[in-house]
Amino acid sequence: MTVWAKAPAHTDPIGTSADEHSYLTDGLAPVSCAACATEVLVRKASRVHTSIQWRSPPARSCPEFADRVAAGELSARIDTCPRLREAIEQAVATGTVAVPDE
Repeated sequence: MTVWAKAPAHTDPIGTSADEHSYLTDGLAPVSCAACATEVLVRKASRVHTSIQWRSPPARSCPEFADRVAAGELSARIDTCPRLREAIEQAVATGTVAVPDE
């Protein structure tokens, strides 16, 4: 029989805040789209896993997102802009965005 236990509660708010801040900010590098100059923060967890944090609402700063949202797509369902993806791939190729274990 498997017994499931709830994860321990964090009682140290300073450690929890520091951990949260570290998780949300460590390893992020700014990347700008060559097409529209939208800047995002990017972190690679592996060759295939990319985290992108937008500095402003995507539909307001990226023409690709704006067009797709205007056509009725939900911005949360849009993977990313192809031109921004190219900029991220270029940043990885030049070493601006590091890929762990490479």
